[in-house]
Amino acid sequence: MTVAVVGIGGQGGTHINSFCGMKESKNVRLKTLCDADEKFFPAKVKIVESRTGETPTTVWDMRRVLEDKEIDAVSFAVPNFWHALGTIWACQAGKHVYVEKPATYGIFEGRKMVEAARKYNVRVQTGLQNRSIPTVMDAIKFLHDGGIGEVF
Repeated sequence: MTVAVVGIGGQGGTHINSFCGMKESKNVRLKTLCDADEKFFPAKVKIVESRTGETPTTVWDMRRVLEDKEIDAVSFAVPNFWHALGTIWACQAGKHVYVEKPATYGIFEGRKMVEAARKYNVRVQTGLQNRSIPTVMDAIKFLHDGGIGEVF
């Protein structure tokens, strides 16, 4: 699977590292890094090169990512106001999507994202990593085990 990361600062760095780690075991190739702020490119390209031995393409316009027929999936770690529109555009381009939370600002945007995923037969997933953090998992177990009594 060939992927691109759109938005490579902050959480986008986590996406980059995760995809790099999937190269051998999951047959994932991180082809393109995209960010409107080009200052992130040198450091993030270096990470990909050191972890995979490949040099990713860099672009500042997400539309170039969506035009690339080689890219199967796109992850979005962009400012929140781009989540819904970026996801819909990616679906229209036939790309699977992983998008950070919050996926939308409202129900209307969410419905449009679902409609786009169904219409273009692609998968969309929203990231909610908080449930996979070990301390949060411990706290949930504590609650489920009755640590504060019955939860309503």
